[in-house]
Parts: sequence; C-alpha cells; structure tokens
Amino acid sequence: MANRTFGWIQNPSSTDTLRNILGIFVPGSDFHTFMVSERLPLLASAGLFKTPGLYMDFQKILRRNKSIAYDILKGQGAGGESRSKAKCSGLAQAAVTGQQFKDYVVDGKNIRIKKPYTDDWTADGFLRWAVSLGFLDYNYADDTCCITNSGVSLVMAKTPKEKNTILGRAYLSYPPVCRVLGLLASKGHLTKFEIGSQLGFTDEAGFTSFPQNIWVQAYEEASDDKEKNTLRSDTEGSSDKYARMICGWLEAIGWVNKKPKTVKENIGAKSYTCIITSAFEITDLGIANYNKALGKTKDPRISKFVYREMLASKASDANYLRMRRSIILMYLENHTPRTLDEIKTYLASKNIKEDLTTIKDDMTGLINIGMDIEYDGSCYILNDNIEKLAPYQEQIAKDTTDTVAVKNRARLRLHNIDHKYLTLIDYAFSGKDKCIDFEVYTIDLLVNELAFNGVHLGGTRKPDGIFYHNNNGVIIDNKAYSKGFTISRGMADEMTRYVQENNDRNPERNPNQWWLNFSDNVNHFNFVFISSLFKGNIELMLNNIKQSTGVEGCALTVENLLYFADAIKGGDMHKDAFINQFGAGKEIVCTIHRT
Repeated sequence: MANRTFGWIQNPSSTDTLRNILGIFVPGSDFHTFMVSERLPLLASAGLFKTPGLYMDFQKILRRNKSIAYDILKGQGAGGESRSKAKCSGLAQAAVTGQQFKDYVVDGKNIRIKKPYTDDWTADGFLRWAVSLGFLDYNYADDTCCITNSGVSLVMAKTPKEKNTILGRAYLSYPPVCRVLGLLASKGHLTKFEIGSQLGFTDEAGFTSFPQNIWVQAYEEASDDKEKNTLRSDTEGSSDKYARMICGWLEAIGWVNKKPKTVKENIGAKSYTCIITSAFEITDLGIANYNKALGKTKDPRISKFVYREMLASKASDANYLRMRRSIILMYLENHTPRTLDEIKTYLASKNIKEDLTTIKDDMTGLINIGMDIEYDGSCYILNDNIEKLAPYQEQIAKDTTDTVAVKNRARLRLHNIDHKYLTLIDYAFSGKDKCIDFEVYTIDLLVNELAFNGVHLGGTRKPDGIFYHNNNGVIIDNKAYSKGFTISRGMADEMTRYVQENNDRNPERNPNQWWLNFSDNVNHFNFVFISSLFKGNIELMLNNIKQSTGVEGCALTVENLLYFADAIKGGDMHKDAFINQFGAGKEIVCTIHRT
C-alpha cells in the first residue's frame, strides 16, 4: 500500500490552481481542453517532458475519463537534480503554471513565458488538498484518484459566488477548518501562534507551535531588520503554519478577516510589546457557516471527511497511532456516550492495550483536530458524522523504539504539566533536524510552564539558552541525538568557552554579550547538558570543565527534566531545590514519583 499523507495542508493556497487540477478529470471543461490542445503540446514541443513518451501517455489518460494513478498525477522527483531543473513527469505537475518567466525554444522559436509546469512536491500538495476537501476520492486498494460530484461542481462553477459556496461546504467537511473557526468564534481575535497552540495532537512533534512569548521576546530583541524579517517569515511551528494557511483559505471566501494584533508578553521582569500581522478574526458570515458545521441551522449537519493520515503526522509510530485513533473514532460513531474505561475495554477487544492517560490524550487530540466531541466530565460523545475513514485490514504492531518507549513511560508519570511537553522527547531523539525546536521548547517548559526566568539564545557564539531563579543561573546546551550523547572534547571546550565568557563578562571577548540576559542579582552559576540519553564518561568531562572554569555543572536527560518539571508544578519540589542540583558534577535523576 502506498504511503500518502492526506489530512494536513501547509502550502497550497490558490483555489484557481486547485480547480485546474480537478479539471484534468472533467472532459469538456475549459481546463481539460486547454491541457489537451495547448499545455501538453507546448511541453512536448519544448522538450520539457522527462521522457518523450509521456506526451502520448498523458493524452490517452485525459481522454479515458477514468480514475488516474496517484503517481501519474504527482509525477516523480528531481532524481538528484534541483527541483528547478527537473522536467515534467506528472499530469498534476503540467496543470500548474509557475510564477517565474523562463526562456524556451518551441517549434524553432525563442519564447519567454511563465514556467508551464511545477515540481512533484508542489503537485502533491494540491492533490492532498483536493483529496482532504473531498473533491477527489482516493482508493487505498489501487492508489488511484477519481473526481467526486463536488469536484465536478467546482470545475463547472460559473460565478465567484457559486465557486465560494462549493468551497465553503468543502471547508466545513474538513475538521481543522472547523477547529480554527471554533477557536475564533469562542476566543475572538487570535494570532497564528494562539491558534496553532490548540491545533492538532499537540503532544507530537508533527504539531508544533512556536511559543508566542518567546517569539515576541526574540523579535523585540532582534539586532537588525534582517533578523526581524527572518522571524516574521520563517519562524513558526507546523501547527502555526496550518493555522495561517487555513485562515488564508477562509479569508478568501469572506469567513475570516486578517487583522494585525498588538500583543504584550511578560518574561520574568521584562515586558515586550509588538504587532503580529498574522492574526485573524471571524466574520458574521464565518459564524453563520460555523453554526452549519455544528448542526445549529435548518440545514443538515455536514459530515466530516477524516482520512486516517490526519490522525498522526511525523511521530515515529504514526501508523500505530492512526490505527488506534481510527478505532476510537469508529467506536464513537454511533453517538453513544462513552467513558475512558469503556474506550479502553473496546481497544483491548481489538488487541490494543493502552492506559487511560494515553486514551485521554488521544481524545484531547481528536478535539484539537476539529472533531465535534463533547465531554461532560465522565463521558465523551461524538456529534459528527464521519466519511472517508477506512478501517485497517491488519493489526499494526506497537513501536518499540527508544523514543516511543521513553514517551510512553513518561506519559504515565506526568500528572501536572501539559502533555504537549512530551514533544521534547521527540526532539531530543530526533538528531540535528530538530535541534532548534529542542532548544526553544526547553525554554518554553522552564519559562511558561514552571515560571523560571529564561531566554532562548542559540546562534553564533551563544549557548542554546539560559534560565535563572533568585541568585542562581544556569547555562544550557541542548544536544539532540537519536542514540544518546557523549560529551566529546570539542563539546566540553565549547561549554568551557561559554562559562569563561560569563565569568569574565568582557565585551571584547564576545561582543554579543549574551550573559546580560541574566538578571543583575544572579551571582552563582552552573551549566547543564540536556539530551536524550548519555553515554561515555560524563563525570570526567563535567569535571574537566569545572577544573578549567571553577564552575560546576551536570547532565540531564529530557525524561528526567520532565519529571523534575512535573514535581515542581505539582508542589513536590521547590525551584531552589531543583536548581541547586545543577552543580552535582554528574547526571542528575528525579526520584520523586507520584502514582
């Protein structure tokens, strides 16, 4: 079975391009005629097909008016070349016109036109969007797509009003749209960060939201306009991007207004104020249509399209999570109130053994993706009718990787802190790809959940972060390693340099003066390495740093960081007792365990 990723859309936004791709499936439509008579001949004449035979193959497919294989629509990747140089290899690629003008030779003549095709990644984004909104039907058995009645209606729509009506109905069948509308309807003017923090399975690395107060602090303390522009354009979590894209769709049909929001954030003793431009309000038209999704109007409730891929994203055990959550949704489909114990028993009957904490987190996540699930304090009831959710034909084994094992173990011990911080485990074991996320969400935990003073630093010639309480300050070095971290000589030298810079506080030694982020009253310092697991002679390397700097430090696994955090939040440990352990000269372990 092919591995597709329906359900979560980050990049496509042009409904005109979406409509063109759907037109591939509708003979006689304007775009189908254009493809047959103009676009495909142009690509052939200019030698832009990956192989010459694709021209006739695509012409035959367009004339068949049947389902089309997904790979034929999406096409192939660049095959080692850059995307910009890859030739056209898919029908959906050929349906998308690029933004940049390029020079081509067609029938012996030089012409300059916009690039008449796109890459497979962009084409795949539009296809996943079409499937997720119910305009295309996807067949798991043979990995093909065919157009639905609503897809045909969108292609044949004559007026903007008719087009927007069809799009609006499709959006209401897409759970994340309903989640975004619900948040805006209940909470008013929200930034993308405020929406993103409540969108998706927030305890998984595939649904990240950049902490707004940390973003505001970074933006206001940015050294120049270039750094500010980078923060505006590139610094957001995956859920923040989902939120921004969805609001963009809804803005285009008049359901949402984009309206900059002035936000004030306090971090420690400092206050920061800035304007976030990616902020949104729901309109009266949006509220009226959201009520349709809830079944509060004379119109019948609109069914939700739920593809299994929506039920997990980048988790290492995503396939198992999707199966488990699919079974839960199917169990709730008859709209009977169910307790957590009843859901647990039903899962066990399907050979899925999970604890109540895990199931509760699943239910929270299902609500956060946009399922209309009510909870009265004891029972959950699903109000939605579901379509597209295909049952699994075989059992998927539970993942046994270190990441999953640690996460499952930690989930049972965390009673006080928000379970979104379980994503720290994903980041710690992810390797270098998520090192910045690991740094940011460590500070998020310390500052936003535990109310320490602190700041994410990172970048050139700075430690990853610092935090402090009363007169005690700690220098942080996050190390994301999938198989565990050994403090090498180079890593120890780097920490030694940071500690010595803080000791000397000489701007000539380091002009960025990162140590000024500590409060003036902080006069006792330690350092910490935080990672997934530790290997090698950790105590020797920690002692070497102490001998060079006179400052003691420790090592701390992300799992134990979470346990310490939970103990502090639950009142079982004082902040002073926690921060005093950072001079231990060894790996520190939380022994507090509340069952």
